[in-house]
Amino acid sequence: MTKNRFKDQVVVVTGASSGIGRAAALAFAREGAKTVLLSRSREKLEAVADEIRALGADVFVAPADVADKEQVDAAVARVLEHYGRIDVLFNNAGKSEVGPTDAPEFVDGVREMFDIDYLGTVRVTQAVVPAMRRQGAGPILNMSSVMGRKAFAKFGGYASVMHAIIGYTDALRQELRQDGIDVSVILPSLTQTPLLSSVQPEDMPPPFRRLTPIHVDDVADAAVRGLARRKSRIAVPWQPRLLMFAQAVSPRVGDLFVRLLQTRLFGWVFGTFRGQTYQHG
Repeated sequence: MTKNRFKDQVVVVTGASSGIGRAAALAFAREGAKTVLLSRSREKLEAVADEIRALGADVFVAPADVADKEQVDAAVARVLEHYGRIDVLFNNAGKSEVGPTDAPEFVDGVREMFDIDYLGTVRVTQAVVPAMRRQGAGPILNMSSVMGRKAFAKFGGYASVMHAIIGYTDALRQELRQDGIDVSVILPSLTQTPLLSSVQPEDMPPPFRRLTPIHVDDVADAAVRGLARRKSRIAVPWQPRLLMFAQAVSPRVGDLFVRLLQTRLFGWVFGTFRGQTYQHG
């Protein structure tokens, strides 16, 4: 049941062509938002836009590569020309690389993730914030991950980028508070998205072999609820909070928790394993 919590608000969603971004765009549209779709592929964005139009909602397609500052600035300018304002920003665009830290391709993979996931978030935010400052309001939500608090083996590069996004979010929240702009971060657990579809099952980190991924709609709903409540940090589902608490006690306790995630009994007791694992391909 929708509550129109974002009725007539202009909501920009990056990485909106698939996965969590698509689900979030649809969720905001159901809440009455005027949804702006930002991603590289116009064709894929138009397909999502058709879904939103079928709901009877307003939508604007703004193709742009978040790794390209000129494209980002031009896209945001088109949005402001069309609507005159931006009320909400959800920085969701990103990619993921899996592999050991001593792999020859590790450095290049980390560099690419920093450019897209981290600097992409920064570029879009810098383009949008001046308009939000003029309005004196406008929440921003940045996508990170539970691995922004606790890294897993073979996810050293991705976890480093997610840690950086959390650090950026914390600083940005303090800097923009006086302007009436709330800044939040969302930390999903393993989610069934295309990001890891190319990874072979045997190359997945051991804990993922005993984790049932959450659905993109669950993350999208948590994002909408969290933004509506102006929460500074959104963990989804609830179990990652246990992992973050364990890590806060001690890195060794956090490591122990990760090892426990690999056991079937622990998964059944805490609901992290429900008989299914990440679906590849």
